[in-house]
Order: sequence, then C-alpha cells, then structure tokens
Amino acid sequence: MNTPEVLKNSSARLDVDLDNIINNYLLLAGVAPHADCAAVVKANAYGLGMDQVAPAIYHNTNCNIFFVANLVEAVNLRSLLPDAVIYVFNGLFADQVDTYLAHNIRPIINDLSQVELWSGRTEPCAVHFDTGINRLGLSELETDKFLNSFNSLNLSLILSHLVSAEQADNETNKIQLEKFTKISEELNDIPASLANSAGIYLGEGYHFDMLRPGIMLYGGNPGLPTRPAGLKDTATLKARILQIRDLPPGMSVGYGAKWTAQKPTRVALLNVGYADGTFKTSDGNVHIFISGAYAPVIGKVSMDMIAADITAGEFDGVTVTDFAEILGSNITLEMVSKVSTLGQYELLTGIGQRYDKNYNLGTYA
Repeated sequence: MNTPEVLKNSSARLDVDLDNIINNYLLLAGVAPHADCAAVVKANAYGLGMDQVAPAIYHNTNCNIFFVANLVEAVNLRSLLPDAVIYVFNGLFADQVDTYLAHNIRPIINDLSQVELWSGRTEPCAVHFDTGINRLGLSELETDKFLNSFNSLNLSLILSHLVSAEQADNETNKIQLEKFTKISEELNDIPASLANSAGIYLGEGYHFDMLRPGIMLYGGNPGLPTRPAGLKDTATLKARILQIRDLPPGMSVGYGAKWTAQKPTRVALLNVGYADGTFKTSDGNVHIFISGAYAPVIGKVSMDMIAADITAGEFDGVTVTDFAEILGSNITLEMVSKVSTLGQYELLTGIGQRYDKNYNLGTYA
C-alpha cells in the first residue's frame, strides 16, 4: 500500500476547494482588467499543494504566468505545466544556469553578478529592482549602474516588491511607487510588475502591466483592514477524535499540567498537534468547531494531539471518530492568527504532511 492510500485512513484531513481558489484568482484579476494577472504558487502553493492548485488555475483561467521561490519548485512546476511561463524569485547561481535553460525557466535577476551570468543570452529573464524592502533585488547603486550601461539581457519583465501594501496610507508605498515608476519609464518597453496581493487594492497606479497575487489566492488577508468582498476560504482542516475522557475536578490535562479541571469535565483528544502545523498558538485562546459549536482547546498542545473541552450540552452527541474543524469557514485564518504566534502565511505554509488531502473542482471542471 502506497502513502496516498495509507493517508486515506488518516485521522486528519485537508480539504482544498479549487473552485474557490479560481474564484479568488478571477476576483483579483478583475480589479485590474488591463493588466496580466500571474499566480504565486511558491511554498507548495502556500501549503495547499502546487501539483493540484497550479494546473487548476492554468486550465480554468487565462493565467499562464507563475512565480515560485526557487529552482526546485520551478522544475517541479514545469513537469506539471509544460507551456507555462515560470519565474523564480530567488535568482540564480552559476551552477544553476544549465538547469534554467534545460527547463525553459526564467530567472529573476537580483544583483549585477547575476546580470553577468545571464548577459548575452537570448532566453528571457526578469530583473528585480529593490525600492525599499531590502531583501532581494538590485540596490539603488546597482540600479543606476544597470540603467546607465544597459546589459544585453532579453528582459521579459521588471519588478519590485512593496513593503507595506496592506497599509494604504503608509508613505512608503508612494516612495516605492515613485522609484519604480522612474525605473519603468527608463525601460518603457519592458512589462512591469509591482502589486502583490495587498498592492492590487492600492489603486490603478500600482497595477502596471502585471499583478502578482499570492496569499489572497488562498483566502488569506495580508493585513487589509477589511477582507475584500467575494474573497473565499479555500482550505478546511479537520481532525478525528481519538478518545473522550471524563475527568473529575482536580485532574490536569497535558504537559506541565497547564490546565486543571475545576468541575467534572468531558475532554476530547484530537489527532493534530505541532507536527501538523496549525497549533503553534498561545495557550488558552484556541477553539475547534464541532457539532455546530465552538469548543475551547485546553492544556498544552503536544506534538501530535490537542485536547478540547466538550462538557457543554451542545456536544452531548459527539463521539469518538467524529471530525472537528481546526481551520475553515467557521475557524478562519484570521481568527486563528489572532490567537497564534503565527501569521496567516505561516499557518498555511506550515500545514503538515499527515493529512488526507482532498481536492474539489466542480464549477470550473
């Protein structure tokens, strides 16, 4: 029996709604219909499965441009989408050039040494100009050198990345926009891209020629004050109840005896924990959703289990083998991140490998 077959018997499951991912892509693309809309599928499509997500977007929308973080992801994606345009954020090293060429993958050039590596080639590439985030990209000094002595690159795209796009009134946005606009005017025949998920909602001036949504494709909110209307949740995590225990007052639950029963308490033990990626949270504020109601997680989360208080009457019908929602429409990413040491990006990308993964594609199939 292979691993996928074994996972069908798992006590935890991940349901991914591909229809909702497509809905979110179309919603975001519709904000700027004059621009192309790519899809960022790095980190295994933000934890939800690039092998399923990327083909669903490619075959059911007009999207044929994808961004990943590194060359390994790009080669995997190429095997799924032979004809798509694939860009790699992390640039290239000398020992990677042949792999880029062999798989028709486009590097995003991040410094002048990488410019030299790709210079003179007919194969297309992109150049990233750092306008303030100070991660990757040509610095201001390197940008001046690049623009003053244009190298022989077949440029298919120029891009930069916003620092605080989720804060519409942040002055940094305007500063970055001004810097990138000047660069794009110098290279006015090259398509330009600035807007990430939040940047899409900063207005038309930030759209340029291409949008690059990531977290919002998967139903996450990068920090906008209001979640955009029409954006849909895409992932549901559920865990099976392994055991139900009745505790008298004075009995504790879990490592360190962090929680002690003050009254007779019915406790459900569920089959997810730290190793499953969703519960690196602050103790005492986490809930599961089962039998139409919220049950508090009690005690310290362990590597493979959590405990929940199901004493209340609404849980009287709950039995062993029932599944509880850990993340989904009732316990959203935003809700979990508020009581967690992790943000929405980390919650999604940290989803573990022990889930039985199921993918729904109905409306767009």
